[in-house]
Amino acid sequence: MVDNPSIFWAVIISMYLGNVILLILNLPLIPYIAKILTVPRNYLIPFILFFTMMGAYIGQNNATELLILVALGVCATILRFAAYPLPPMLIGFILGSMLEDNFARSMQLYDGVAFILQRPMTLALLILAIILIVLPSFSKYWKRSAEKSETPTSWSHQA
Repeated sequence: MVDNPSIFWAVIISMYLGNVILLILNLPLIPYIAKILTVPRNYLIPFILFFTMMGAYIGQNNATELLILVALGVCATILRFAAYPLPPMLIGFILGSMLEDNFARSMQLYDGVAFILQRPMTLALLILAIILIVLPSFSKYWKRSAEKSETPTSWSHQA
């Protein structure tokens, strides 16, 4: 942006122009695109799988990409049935590589994990993170035990 402002602004203007053209082209096509939803799933899913697998294979021309795609699909299905929330996993996927790089950098810079114990703020943040990770599991356990203790037992009163 500083070295070549004309190229930067040309890219920005072309993005706006492309969005306007797509808007003009897609507005009349909305009813036809919406009709895709009327296609039964047993016909639609094979097409989606085909195009997904072709895209994964064409990207690197490597069959290993297909195996990774299938493995990730199976993992996603298992996590979906287990009712795992998507946003935290997405944030972890995006920020995970930065966390890994910076953790490796700090390990090299300070020669191991001893810096955690030497710096109180780092130790406090680490303890807070552990508490925030573990706390939801215990809160579910506490709720279940509280519900069990609140269930009334039936006593037979004889008059």
